[in-house]
Amino acid sequence: MPSVFSSETSPEFAKNVYVIIICLFAGVVAAALISLYHKHVLGSFVRFLLESGAKDEGSAIRLDTTKYNGNVFVKAALKNGRTYSAVIRSVLPEGAPDASRLKGKEKRMAEKANLSSSSYYIPEELSFRADNIFSKKGTSVLSALFGILLFVIVAGVSIIIVPQIVELFKNFTGLQ
Repeated sequence: MPSVFSSETSPEFAKNVYVIIICLFAGVVAAALISLYHKHVLGSFVRFLLESGAKDEGSAIRLDTTKYNGNVFVKAALKNGRTYSAVIRSVLPEGAPDASRLKGKEKRMAEKANLSSSSYYIPEELSFRADNIFSKKGTSVLSALFGILLFVIVAGVSIIIVPQIVELFKNFTGLQ
């Protein structure tokens, strides 16, 4: 039997199947890692706010009083505003400089100071959403590894079977 990767047995478009499967595999691995990152790394800050009862401006918790003040991932997520914007709200301390009016190095320094000294909370109406997005349920390292392993098995079977199906179709239709 010829090799699965033999160029004599597979038409040109069947060779693209390997590239497609490799790209899909890379996508599955990236999705699993991103999901783990969101649920475990960024989700820990959201769960901390929920458990602490920070549900309005009065009960908001300052970042510099928590263990997350040194967490660069949480700070980056708060700074870019996209990851947490669906659930977390912030309160600037009184007298905080308006970073939007500053330029250059002064602006970066003010943003950094405001980030740590700001208070953060999850409004009551967004707590259910925050729990759904950032809870640990359903996403564990074991489930991610199982998903990747399952995809490897399916990809391996596809790499073996698809060229044979294409060859069978080619022989059946008489296409070259």
